[in-house]
Amino acid sequence: MGIGLYCFSGSGHTRAIADYFAGQLNISVSPLPDKKMEEAKELAIVLFPVYSQNLPDLVRVSLPHINAKRFILIATYGRMSFGNVLQEASLLIHGKVIAAAYVPTGHTYLSEGPLFDVGRLQPLFEKIDSTQEIAIPSYQKNPFANFLPSLRNRLGVHIIQTAKCTKCGLCTQKCPISSMHDGHPDNHCIRCLRCVAICPQKALTFQLHPFMKWYLRKTKEERFLLFL
Repeated sequence: MGIGLYCFSGSGHTRAIADYFAGQLNISVSPLPDKKMEEAKELAIVLFPVYSQNLPDLVRVSLPHINAKRFILIATYGRMSFGNVLQEASLLIHGKVIAAAYVPTGHTYLSEGPLFDVGRLQPLFEKIDSTQEIAIPSYQKNPFANFLPSLRNRLGVHIIQTAKCTKCGLCTQKCPISSMHDGHPDNHCIRCLRCVAICPQKALTFQLHPFMKWYLRKTKEERFLLFL
């Protein structure tokens, strides 16, 4: 049955941590499944980012499809707020959580790198063989966090196609929710900015709404929390 390593990452911050786990465990990183897994895993390590204090819709839909007995859940956040996503994620899976973590990283909208400390992740590796279930505590989230988070992201972040575009179609192919069409996002776009990150011509960029700029100037939160 073995270990499965699953990750959703927009611009690559969460993927950098997943790649570190893959290297340490000598396994490969898989995308989150879009349908029920036929093959069961003994352990699933699942990594995903926090968007507007919420689970991205793609993650929320995918988590119940992962077929595993035990789970390690890792939520990355851009040092603003992590909401209550780990507990919310734990309610969607079919298996017991043996470890979890909130990991602060660089913020995509501030063009920061992954910025994570590998040393602080080591206790998670020590839990891989554990069969003891843990309880993830509840954390308070902004009362407006559940109010149309995807719409707030679309209003706050404007994706711009420049004249450098060669119509290669890579952004359309690689969009995780199929909402990018030759450099133009539709109304389902979650502003993960994968398209901006992977464009070979650097033909896509983004512009922040003044309110988003103001929000991102807030004092950053650096809490690294492990639940073991």
